[in-house]
Amino acid sequence: MNQARASTTTIEFLPQEILSHILGFLSISDRKEAALVCHRWYAASLHPALLRDVIIRCRPPESGSFTPVGFVQRKLTHLALGDWESHMISEETLVSLLSSCHNLLELDISRCNNLFLSGRLLQSDADRDTLRASLSNVRSLKLGCLRHMTDVTFQRLVSVMENLSKISLTSTNFILGNGLYNCNQASPAMFHFSTFNGFLKERSDKIKSVDLSFTSVHDEAVTSLAKVPGLALTEICLQGCVDISDKGLKAVVLNQPSLEILDITGCKELGSTKMFFGTIVNNLPRLHALILRKCVRIGMCDVENLANLPYLATLDLGEVLNLFDTDLTKGLCGKVPRLTSLRLPFCTELRDSFVTRLCETNFNLVHLDLSSCLKLTDTSLHNITRMLTSLRFLSMRYCSDITDLGLLGYVPENGGMVSKHYFEHDHEGCCCNRVRESRIFRKPTGAIKEHKTSMSRAQTCVESGDAELCMLSDLVSLQHLDLSCCARITDFGVAEAIRFRELRTLNLGGLTKLQDSSLRLVARHNPSLETVSLRACPAISDQAVVDLVENCSRLRHLDLCQCGTLTDLSLMTMEGKGRRLRHLDISFCNLMTLSCVAVLERAIPELKIVFRPHIY
Repeated sequence: MNQARASTTTIEFLPQEILSHILGFLSISDRKEAALVCHRWYAASLHPALLRDVIIRCRPPESGSFTPVGFVQRKLTHLALGDWESHMISEETLVSLLSSCHNLLELDISRCNNLFLSGRLLQSDADRDTLRASLSNVRSLKLGCLRHMTDVTFQRLVSVMENLSKISLTSTNFILGNGLYNCNQASPAMFHFSTFNGFLKERSDKIKSVDLSFTSVHDEAVTSLAKVPGLALTEICLQGCVDISDKGLKAVVLNQPSLEILDITGCKELGSTKMFFGTIVNNLPRLHALILRKCVRIGMCDVENLANLPYLATLDLGEVLNLFDTDLTKGLCGKVPRLTSLRLPFCTELRDSFVTRLCETNFNLVHLDLSSCLKLTDTSLHNITRMLTSLRFLSMRYCSDITDLGLLGYVPENGGMVSKHYFEHDHEGCCCNRVRESRIFRKPTGAIKEHKTSMSRAQTCVESGDAELCMLSDLVSLQHLDLSCCARITDFGVAEAIRFRELRTLNLGGLTKLQDSSLRLVARHNPSLETVSLRACPAISDQAVVDLVENCSRLRHLDLCQCGTLTDLSLMTMEGKGRRLRHLDISFCNLMTLSCVAVLERAIPELKIVFRPHIY
């Protein structure tokens, strides 16, 4: 008893700076829980160093007035006003809010079109002087999806943030055309690309990041931007700029050799020259993040040249056609480990040999996405589990050859895996119970029997605690796991292998053999879950939902779409014990009633419920 009192006294007298330092080792979710312990821990959680990765999303006020006292007390550094599209808020209200936020580092006013509709934003010199003093620390400004922004309002807005280093203009309507790039007169009705170029010329010594995603910029526009005198960008994002070709990208690469992050997702015209990667490698020696998702042509280019990027840490080649494992092995699997994040979804030609070599040479991987790589088997999952011990994100959805043996880390004695087509006559992944016997094609009974024997031996090894098994649960740092639509995974593999203390996101949608018994163990052994998807799992009942809600107290997002056996009992359980839920999808759950859904909405007003009981 005396020892307990002594320890309590010691904790009470710890300086607030030490408490804040301790809280810095926790995730945001854990930090929120710790802040509820006492007033001192709450005050320690508000240290500015802990709020650098926290974005405050501000909802529009209903009355039109806004009191920023709560935000100022939190010393917020990141503020996103969100979608104020349908709410009338005056420019005076915005000025009064921002004038009190002296610690802001990032401001996001995307989609706030009503602020720009009148054209009077920051028209007063006094307002600009006020904000110039309070927003002097702002480094990042996001102005996405603003239809009514003009040259005049843009110039007024950026003039009060003199230390901007990052600016985002996603989905902004630029006026492009001949003779408009050198226009010196600001327009009160339109927004010209020449105005943005002029801003870059004035701030060329400070601007380091530009985001022009989903705009109409073309080769000539990006060339003029890249040639701005004194501009040395470290990041440029051109997602969805479909008018950019290899010519425009080459101009960017040649004139901005200091680039470290290059995002050209969805630029479908890229890849017309085979030396595409060679141009990037030869001119961007500091590049560490390259994102080329949905650039369908570049699979035919010189992928092996990626081996010459010494600092490459993040690579996304998702949905790129004609990517083969031999080329990727040459480009990514060198002698020195580089990659920490790799995304290769929908690269259907990848095989186990590439994943094995990848794990051997890039053992520092933290994020790995191999979704829809249809030729991968349990061998790939065995190597991932054994070598990538620092992994936090793993997605292998639609890898239909993954079985329980992969999750359990069991390698059959003959070293072989049973191919998926051996199980086609057993209706793997089909929720129907009809027994079909083909009289034309005979089942490969020997292979199926061998697989069942391996499963029996794996179960024996698990029950006896065999130390040689390298199970999926050995990835102790894993926080996000997606095994959806891996139809050959059953209750046994899920119950034994999905056990993580820090797992936050779990997607088991499409696992038609999943039942309540395994979900009960998942809920018990994964207490930190915040997002769970059980979409199209027809065998689960209300008991599975009850176990999830009762054991996972942090649950915020739950997807139960197409779970046709669920009833109002699940909703009543959420009403009493699911107060932290914020998103719930119960579409096509035909046994749930609209009246019970309405009761749940009234009980938890913050909860957004998606309920489509029928197909219209």
